[in-house]
Amino acid sequence: MKAPYSILAASVAAALLSTGAFAAAGDNPELELPRRVQTATATIQGTNTQMTYTVVNGMALLGDIALGRHEDIQRTGIPPLFVGDWTKPVSSQRGATAQDNHFKSATRWPNNTLYYTFDPVLTQKKRDVIIAGMKLITDKTAIKFVERTNQPNYAKFTSSGGCWAYAGMKGGEQPISIGDGCEKAGVVAHEIIHTLGWMHEHMRPDRDNYVTVFEENISDTLKSQFTKLRADQVDSTGSYDIDSVMHYPTWAFSKNQKPTILPKDSSVDPKRLGQRNDLSPGDVASLKQFYPGDSGTVDLKIALSALELQLDQDKSGSLTLDVAGSEAELKGLKLEATSDNSSVITSSGVVFGAGMGNQRTLRITPVAKAYGVANVTVRAITASGKEAKATFKLTVVKDPNGGGGNGGGNGGGNGTEKPYDKAGKYRGGDRVSFEGKVYELTVIVKGQKVTNYYIFGSMCLPASCSAEKQGNYGGLTFYWSVVGDSGGGGGQPKPVCDTVLDTQRSYQIATAGQRKALVAMADVAGAPAILWQDGGAQRWQLQRNGEGFYSLVSPAAKLALEATGTELVVANASANASQQFCPKASGSAYQLVSRQSGRGIGVASEADGAAVTPAAASNWLLTAQ
Repeated sequence: MKAPYSILAASVAAALLSTGAFAAAGDNPELELPRRVQTATATIQGTNTQMTYTVVNGMALLGDIALGRHEDIQRTGIPPLFVGDWTKPVSSQRGATAQDNHFKSATRWPNNTLYYTFDPVLTQKKRDVIIAGMKLITDKTAIKFVERTNQPNYAKFTSSGGCWAYAGMKGGEQPISIGDGCEKAGVVAHEIIHTLGWMHEHMRPDRDNYVTVFEENISDTLKSQFTKLRADQVDSTGSYDIDSVMHYPTWAFSKNQKPTILPKDSSVDPKRLGQRNDLSPGDVASLKQFYPGDSGTVDLKIALSALELQLDQDKSGSLTLDVAGSEAELKGLKLEATSDNSSVITSSGVVFGAGMGNQRTLRITPVAKAYGVANVTVRAITASGKEAKATFKLTVVKDPNGGGGNGGGNGGGNGTEKPYDKAGKYRGGDRVSFEGKVYELTVIVKGQKVTNYYIFGSMCLPASCSAEKQGNYGGLTFYWSVVGDSGGGGGQPKPVCDTVLDTQRSYQIATAGQRKALVAMADVAGAPAILWQDGGAQRWQLQRNGEGFYSLVSPAAKLALEATGTELVVANASANASQQFCPKASGSAYQLVSRQSGRGIGVASEADGAAVTPAAASNWLLTAQ
């Protein structure tokens, strides 16, 4: 599944040139550099790629995009230039994984609302032009700007060495600098759109189809400002927008008064590049795609910080609820939660933290000794009757060392599994003993594993109803997986990986058909695995444990391939069974089979960007490097 990253446009720092052939220099004050430019180089986190940036007042800037404090960047590297949804797909708060299991990168602001405050040092002139820049956005979109009261995440307008901003919401207080010379509504709107989550148009992967970048004319130390991102790193919205308020002017970074970027279409006037008068229709369409709604709307909205919360049995966790609404609505707000599986969590198991601001903490406490899956719906109701709701999935993982039941079923563990019975009823997660082995049942509804549906034993025989030959009935998909030997021993699987590979070498893993490589969309935790024609750039290290299972780890970020049930992602390396695979020889290639589910990994197609998912096993070529 492709991550919802957005990219639109921007302009970056450059020496101002006065030439009638291009846009007037005064239109782009955010491109000015100090007379003596200080530059530095650092590595992008999780890669071997280095990037040169400018240093202004201690800040590391990629043009007018803030990367962080220079001293921090030199110590930790440059964060990936990704801007994703505030709501994460999964918040894993299990003891075996790091909190959230998620790279803390930038996100878009939830509920179409950017909270802000003014630095006391700002003049009235700057404050007026900031309000005018906001109006350019609010006149055409559903985005709202609300002056901060006690909100934890907000932008602070200040004046600190030029015009610049971070890309996306970083969390906590983050600056938007409107320095001297930046007092123009279009320039302010440009910086705010960065803060809302947009990068540079010239970084779009398809930019070479529309503009020509003349590297020979770019200042030698500033060529990294024209970095082009991979197609799997972004969601480019709409067609390339020459007229965007976020586009480069033609002279950006020129070292010789010659153009650095020009339209390929000779009929397009180069003066159109770099305008700072108003949002283009393309800008408006892109903003509405990721901040949907009509201009002027003030509907009550709520969002949760994750679509799924994963917990260990008998453990609690938390999510953040973001509420957008008027001050009056927030004061009189009623919050409640309902569960569709009270055997896993009841309504009283969701406790809302006190507060009057836009964000509240939800404390999630499942039923004692329970495990399984529940869908929890959170509702916000105002005194006038307005209502908004959001839903998350709660997955409680059974304690492998024992524990209570899951609200019904014949499961067990530790050698106490009941013998398989054709007349018995079995739910997802139940375990049985059959012909000397322990089997666990998986039941899937609409692509999700569930525990609140059951099947009769006669519908799925453990020895033959497997991940490779699944049963189906009435919208349910189900199968048994071997998880160990019966008769005690804690149900530990046998060492089933007979294939031995050299773990001292790294491997390229590619499909046996078109030889498309297995890659991570990004070297950050939670990024999905996809296919990509990458020329052998992605390498994997194989780590074998004592039972013979292998983990596939990316050498750069040290993240392991993990089967989540419906997709493959990279996550912080752990000893979890979901990160262990068997490479089983299959002709001249291998099938990679998950220890947890017994299923292989496959692809629906071999197109660039196709998702890699747990499925009937495909053949893969493992080429040692």
